Amino acid sequence: MRLEIEMKMLQTKIQAKIVKEETVGNAPRFSDASAKHPKLPHFQDGKDDLDIWLTRFERFAESNSWSRDKWSSSLCAVLTGHSLDGYGWLMSEQAQDYDKVKQALMKRYELTEDGYRRKFRSCKPGEGESPDMFIVRIVTYLDRWIELSRKEKSYEKLKDLIVREQFMDACPEDLATSLREKDLPTL
Repeated sequence: MRLEIEMKMLQTKIQAKIVKEETVGNAPRFSDASAKHPKLPHFQDGKDDLDIWLTRFERFAESNSWSRDKWSSSLCAVLTGHSLDGYGWLMSEQAQDYDKVKQALMKRYELTEDGYRRKFRSCKPGEGESPDMFIVRIVTYLDRWIELSRKEKSYEKLKDLIVREQFMDACPEDLATSLREKDLPTL
C-alpha cells in the first residue's frame, strides 16, 4: 500500500512537471535584453522638450540595437496628446518611416528653422538654470537653427542667414511670406 502511494505521488509530480514544461514552452518568450534595460517613459506634452526627448529615444533605440524599421512603431507606443495626434494624421506609409514621423512631429511642435530662430532670439534663463546651462541652451538653439537652414557652417553662410533673418523681420509680411515660399538660396 505504501509503495502504491509513493508511486502515485511520483506520477503526480511527473505529470505536474510535464504540464509545467508544456505551459512554459507555449508561453511567449521575452529576450533577456529587455529585462536589463529600463522602459522608455512616454513623451509628455508641456513637460518634455520634443527635440531632447527624440534624441533620447534615438540613443535608447541605438543602444538596444533596435532595427531602424521598428523605430516608428516603437515611437508611436510612447507618444501621447498632441504628439500622438500628429502621428495619427500621417498616411499609413509615412507612419512607417521614422524620419518622416520625426519631421512631422518637429513641424507640429514648431521645431523648424524659423522655430529655432525664434527660440534663439527670445530665450531667457530658466528658473534655477546656471549660466553655463543657459549658454549651452543658446548654442543648441543656434546650432539647430543653422542645421535646419541647410546652410554651410562658414562665416559667409552664417552672415547670409543673419542678414536674411533681419531682412525678413523688417520687410512687409507679404514679401517675407513670398520669399520664404520661394526658398531662394540668397536674397
